[in-house]
Amino acid sequence: MVAFAFPRPPCTEVAFALLAVLLGGPLVYALHSLFLQELRARRARRIFEAQGIKCLPRAFLNGNMQDVTAITAKACSQPMSEITHAVGPRILPHVYEWRKTYGEHFTFWVGFEPRYVLKEPEQAKELLSAKSGHFRKPGGRPDAKDFIGSGLVSLDGEKWAQHRRILNPAFFLDKLKAMAPTMGGLTVEMMKTWGSRVERKDAIDAAEEFRNLTADIISHTAFGSSFAEGKLAFEMQHKQQELISKLITTVYIPGSRFIPTTQNRYRNSLTYRIHEVLGQIIQKRIELQDRLHGDGYGNDLLGLMLAANKGELVGNQKNLIMGLNEVIDECKTFFFAGHETTASLLTFMFLLLATHPEWQERLREEVFELCGRTEPPTADSLNHLKLVGMVINESLRLYPPASAIFREAENDMKLGETLIPAGTTILVPIVAWHHDERYWGADANEFRPERFEEGIAKACKVPGAFLPFSFGPRSCIGQVFATIEAKMVLATILQQYRFHLSPEYMHAPTTVLTTRPQFGMPIIFEDL
Repeated sequence: MVAFAFPRPPCTEVAFALLAVLLGGPLVYALHSLFLQELRARRARRIFEAQGIKCLPRAFLNGNMQDVTAITAKACSQPMSEITHAVGPRILPHVYEWRKTYGEHFTFWVGFEPRYVLKEPEQAKELLSAKSGHFRKPGGRPDAKDFIGSGLVSLDGEKWAQHRRILNPAFFLDKLKAMAPTMGGLTVEMMKTWGSRVERKDAIDAAEEFRNLTADIISHTAFGSSFAEGKLAFEMQHKQQELISKLITTVYIPGSRFIPTTQNRYRNSLTYRIHEVLGQIIQKRIELQDRLHGDGYGNDLLGLMLAANKGELVGNQKNLIMGLNEVIDECKTFFFAGHETTASLLTFMFLLLATHPEWQERLREEVFELCGRTEPPTADSLNHLKLVGMVINESLRLYPPASAIFREAENDMKLGETLIPAGTTILVPIVAWHHDERYWGADANEFRPERFEEGIAKACKVPGAFLPFSFGPRSCIGQVFATIEAKMVLATILQQYRFHLSPEYMHAPTTVLTTRPQFGMPIIFEDL
């Protein structure tokens, strides 16, 4: 039999050629990308080691991420044996572990990216203030960017300056003071739900209560009459936060976020629903303003932001106005500015006061003297609570809501005498500096609010070692909001209750983007 070789049609050959390009192109691109990243990693190592800075050995693809995951899992595998405030090795365990081998400052690797642990607070002042324009917020993983979007937390350069200018009026002191009664009223509502549990002397999980309370407060103060929808969006952001805290312990594979896995579908559904809910709130507010032909969008944070955003239309600045997606992303910023930070602060402040009843009584006496025993505290009376302010600062020192700050070098840049190679992420170890005896004295791990009696500058031996809200132009925009809220909640509760820790409490501070108790914060409240 004769075998005939039929010619392949030209169109088929073209299709095969295109398929080869489509399949080969991404592979070539990926290999080229890996090659360039490897060259940059080797260059960074040479620069650091030439300065005497030790670099950890790294695995080719994931760097030291497997080690970070293992060290963290071991540190959080069981609660601490006693209530001690030396919690740095639990909250930032890999930094403390590698310090033993590599010294105070060193470089480890997240994939190909060098991560340099900053040496001293003086460098942090330079990083966050004098040279802040040369160091940007790290881009982060593509599958984690939906959490905060392109808001103030992640922006850089002129875009960041524009958004900060628009948001600033919403966080002016006089605006925030007007929100104090709402904060107090919601705290009273929370305490009403405790009634039967207080009578039975049942433990109340303060961590959960304060997480819900701060969500209520930011929902009311940010979205006014739309607070229910706002709270729904923030609750979904909380789920996003828990998801991202798991993602960042793994190496991101380019393109993997598009694979329809269960986790990706869940992540995408959260992102879509948050965008939908916040978009509807904003659109309704704009439509109401248009119907009323008024000049104001309301006195809540959203209204103040929209009013300031409208002000950007002056003169030739029309191109600077924020669009709907940008406003949505800044609403996500409210979640950080007025929710997570304050919830963490309140939770650990109540831990400290529950275990130091003498300070609890001192604060109660101050609240009675300046705010009264039954009348709700006012914004003005809160301003005079000096002892409460000292306790807040000491709580932020021992249990900072953010355990570290990260910045990325765009180009080769010096910090002090250290040359930082381009592409390096700098880790500012906040919790380590907050507990360092060189900066705070031999009692650095003890609760001593009196160290702040003459202010922050006198409390710390080295300026820049106290960074609960960061430092410089990019310091937390919600700092004053969080402080007023913490004072109001604490003062209102002190007027009605004494409290102590439940025997069920297990001391296990950990990090889920912010510092929180791993097993909750069961506290027993008693009527005065």
